[in-house]
Amino acid sequence: MSSARAERLVNLVLCLLSTRQYLSAERIRATVPGYDQTASDEAFFRMFERDKSELRDLGVPLETGRLSTFDTVDGYRVARHDYELGDIELAADEAAAVALAARLWDGPELTAAAQRAVVKLRAAGVEVDEGASAGVQPRVA
Repeated sequence: MSSARAERLVNLVLCLLSTRQYLSAERIRATVPGYDQTASDEAFFRMFERDKSELRDLGVPLETGRLSTFDTVDGYRVARHDYELGDIELAADEAAAVALAARLWDGPELTAAAQRAVVKLRAAGVEVDEGASAGVQPRVA
């Protein structure tokens, strides 16, 4: 997948998550970067259909509907409650394993991600004992 397509798909998901109303394809075309560069209406609709199919294949709960019974055009949205990650529930040993993994990731790229994971676990009310991994060192055998 090209980076332009990936960026367009992310922008499409963000657009559809940011509204409670159904958005028409034309409104999406005007809002989401990447769709405005299509050469024709037909090219846009083909691209949009491929993108909707890709999102559904990825598990994004794309809803189709109309604002009112008088509307003749379908619209699209993603219900936030259907898309967001649910509550995280870990047993003490699972939380310790996450803390251990966070300590083992010592590269600068992974350190930040590991710290964010621990912060999210704590924010979710999971008690993380980072000292549980003391004395454990990564080793390649």
